Amino acid sequence: MGIFGALTTSVTGMQAQSFALQNISGNIANAQTTAYKRTDTSFTDLIQDNQPSKQVAGSVQASSRGTNTVQGDIQTSSIGTFMAINGDGYFVVMKPTNVVDNNPIFSGVNQYTRRGDFQPNKDGYLVNGAGYYLMGIPVDSTTGNLTASVPSLLKFKNDFLPAQATTEVSYRANLPRYPFTPSHDTKTVGSELLKATDFIANPLAVSPQPAKITGTGATLSPDANALLTGAAVLPGTLVNAGTITVNGNTVTLTAGMTPANVMAAINTAANPAVTASLDASGKLVLQSADARTAIAIGGSNAALMTEIGLSVGTTNPTNLLTQSAAASGQTLTITIGSNPTLTLTFGTGGLPNIQTMADLATQIATLTGGSASVNSLNGNLTITAASLTDEITIGGDANPTMFGLRTKSALPSNQTVVGDDVTTFVSQSIGGGAITAYDVSGSQANIQLRWAKIDSTTLGSGHVDTWNLFYQVNSTATGSETAWKNVGTNFTFGSDGQMNPVVANLTLSDVTVDGAALGTISLKFGAGGITEFSDPNGNVQVNLLTQNGYAAGALQTISVSEKGRVVGSYSNGRTIDLAEVTLAKFAGANYLKKIDGGAFEATDESGTAVYGAAGKIVGSSLEGANTDIADEFTKLIVTQQAYSANTRVITTSNQMIQDLLNMLR
Repeated sequence: MGIFGALTTSVTGMQAQSFALQNISGNIANAQTTAYKRTDTSFTDLIQDNQPSKQVAGSVQASSRGTNTVQGDIQTSSIGTFMAINGDGYFVVMKPTNVVDNNPIFSGVNQYTRRGDFQPNKDGYLVNGAGYYLMGIPVDSTTGNLTASVPSLLKFKNDFLPAQATTEVSYRANLPRYPFTPSHDTKTVGSELLKATDFIANPLAVSPQPAKITGTGATLSPDANALLTGAAVLPGTLVNAGTITVNGNTVTLTAGMTPANVMAAINTAANPAVTASLDASGKLVLQSADARTAIAIGGSNAALMTEIGLSVGTTNPTNLLTQSAAASGQTLTITIGSNPTLTLTFGTGGLPNIQTMADLATQIATLTGGSASVNSLNGNLTITAASLTDEITIGGDANPTMFGLRTKSALPSNQTVVGDDVTTFVSQSIGGGAITAYDVSGSQANIQLRWAKIDSTTLGSGHVDTWNLFYQVNSTATGSETAWKNVGTNFTFGSDGQMNPVVANLTLSDVTVDGAALGTISLKFGAGGITEFSDPNGNVQVNLLTQNGYAAGALQTISVSEKGRVVGSYSNGRTIDLAEVTLAKFAGANYLKKIDGGAFEATDESGTAVYGAAGKIVGSSLEGANTDIADEFTKLIVTQQAYSANTRVITTSNQMIQDLLNMLR
């Protein structure tokens, strides 16, 4: 049995080495196959059951040993849908068993592979070079969250990505401590500020208020009687005699009159229009009875005129006409809503003609639909409507700016800039950036932002650096149409340039820009998103301005990101996560069953697939075979020598049998 046993053992040795040679040849043949996992050979000795002293070296049995867990080299690729797994894990795939009406039919049994040369086919499936279809989990394009927990076949159609309306705008910027508005003048305190009095409708962030025009900048003097002081001290007694006229009244003066006699003569002739008195130095003082009356002096006796210190001429009182605030016969009209128009007529002769500020105050008190007042110290008029819906209109041929009226109309304030105020608004504000937003249909709307500083610590105690933010509503607004809208919040800053209080978020309702209805938009500034630090250029420095909307777009290309997600690039410039590639892992990965095309099937020894392997997907890359040619050549030499040695054993055993047979002959 020994010789024949040796023959049998040698045969098993040759069979085992042939088996190993087959694995080596397969490894070498697939050295360039994507993600190929080489097959090594394990040898197991087979020992007959016997007493230890009687046991002999047994025969051998060869079996395959998987290297599925051995990583191949990762090579970069220019194809965006190629992917490699760095670490543990397998792509979940499925191969069609049939095609019906050009549609693939699948068995429903998952396979697994590390071959990642996937490319989209005509139907939108991602298929690798061996014909396996990739599986994964779709991603919600809006939230970015997975829509399922179990992978399914991925199919990407060339459908349009629906438009997404803008709902959020993230904005961070620095406002200059001193803005260089077009109307600023560094020599004039407060010239950089927005002045609500220059606007038809108050655009500041205040609660709705009735229309109001507040006069500013008038420089009229208060009403004052005419006052004439003589140029000479009256003598103890007059030397000259004759007559003078005061406001047309003849006053007879005789030689020897004392100063008291002179005063009495004037008061008798001209009172009550003009009264006479002496000042502390003894000079003659004439004063008119009121601000309407002038003092007119006449006379032909030059010596007498010189002696009493008077000269021929007229001294006017201080009133609206003498200050040229208006000319006699000019009018100023005030209309509030549908109420009767109040016509103010300037002239002499007493009310209703207006000559003095007192006359003006009396007449504007009769205004219906609102109230009006005049500052008697400077002439500034203030007009306020009683109703939140009425408009104020100023007319007439008198110059309203003489009374501080910078606008000829006023609308109820609702935090907007109307078309007629756009030029003023732009000159008193600075640009804050612009961004394209989208409505629900994907139509674009260009949101323009402007900042206006409305208060400054440079004005003194009690003032705080305060800004208002506006966005453009209608770029072609005219008249009373809304052109810009205030966001409705005061942004106040401390000396450190930080908001106080902090405005982190704002909600804008019913936003419409040039006819595009954007709906509700949330402005997100963050805790320190808006600051106020000095800027040498006096401009807004925008640090962040983004929004979350986009227009509809067609899918153009797909690729794989480093996060293991299939990303779609659309014609609208958006890149959206479409699906997440699922990686499966096995407790016994080396016991997976190999099938054609570098794929595997689960076995009892490998265990079932568990989703969520730790490996990382590398986009635009492929995993190479883990075959080492040099190592395989080394094994090839060893296998050849082992095979040859087994043949020598057979040759020797055969010679020994021949010797035995020859001995019997």
